[in-house]
Amino acid sequence: MARSKPIDLATRSFETQSDAKTFFKAILNRYRPGERLTEEDGLDLVALLERHTEYVDKVGCGVGHFEVMRTEHGTQCFRIVRTDGSGTDFSYIHCISQRAPSRKQEVSQGFRRAVKLDLYRARDRFFAAHKGADGLVACAVTSERIGRDQGHMDHCPPMTFEVIVTTFLCGRGLSLDDVPLTTGRDEQVSPEVTDEALRDNFRSYHARVARLDFVISSVNLAQAGRHRLRPGRIDLVSE
Repeated sequence: MARSKPIDLATRSFETQSDAKTFFKAILNRYRPGERLTEEDGLDLVALLERHTEYVDKVGCGVGHFEVMRTEHGTQCFRIVRTDGSGTDFSYIHCISQRAPSRKQEVSQGFRRAVKLDLYRARDRFFAAHKGADGLVACAVTSERIGRDQGHMDHCPPMTFEVIVTTFLCGRGLSLDDVPLTTGRDEQVSPEVTDEALRDNFRSYHARVARLDFVISSVNLAQAGRHRLRPGRIDLVSE
């Protein structure tokens, strides 16, 4: 197995990418959304930002300071506030790995954005039907009692979100490149599918085939890489 390459920044060095991710994740988790980072933490982010593959566009007229923002998926990320008051988000993981999201990841993010409000409504209906006297529900994986803001609606196998996107496109004879997206815009954490009819069709398909459970956020994110769709293993759901 190849050894992870060291990460050398202007402010500090890390033996592995994993060490760097742990360090910057700890910084991210020290702040609440909207909070401004200290100058000390900001210096580390300036050094990290130099590794971003879209560095020039992200920095723009210059970095004024950094803050933490909440994404549309309920997680947190770093935000640049430029000297002219404009801003944009950026991924510390992108900076460390220096790998831009794949087309498949961008399309998946775009379709997930299309059903974001549907998933919120599904969560609210689930809580209305299942919450106990304590106002909590049981995590479908751990059985831990959790609140509405502590988890996500998780797609149950075999119709994981990846499978839903893949079967939707295959059923229409579409490739990943056929999905029109907005990418790289300021303040846009995830791409948006610009074809309204395609978005609406996906929402309808998703509503019909998705089976959802409420799962605590830490478990939901940890198992996101599981149940990957294998090439040649696609069973289309009838329209």
